Amino acid sequence: MTYKQGLISGVILSVIIALISPLTQWITSYVITTEYFPNVIKRSVELGYYKTTVEAQADFNYKNYAIQGMLWSLIMGIVTVVIAMIFIRTRKQEKSIVISQ
Repeated sequence: MTYKQGLISGVILSVIIALISPLTQWITSYVITTEYFPNVIKRSVELGYYKTTVEAQADFNYKNYAIQGMLWSLIMGIVTVVIAMIFIRTRKQEKSIVISQ
C-alpha cells in the first residue's frame, strides 16, 4: 500500500465515521443519558460558568454536540491516518539482481 492509497482510504473512513457521529450522539443524548443536558445546564449555572440558564442552553444542546462530534471525528480521523500511514505504508523494495552461474 502506498502512502496515497492509505491516506485516501483513511479519509473515506473518517468521512463515514463523521457522518455516523450524529446518530451516536443522538443515542447517547436521548437514549442512554436522557438527563445529561438538563443536569449540566443546571449545574453550570449553579457553579457560575454561565450567568443564565439561556446562556447555558445555547452551549449544551444536541445540535452543538452533534456538530462538534462530526467535526472532531473528521479532524482526528484525518490526523490519525496521516500519522499512521507513515508507519504502515509499504516501502518500495529495490529489485535484487540474481546472478546465475
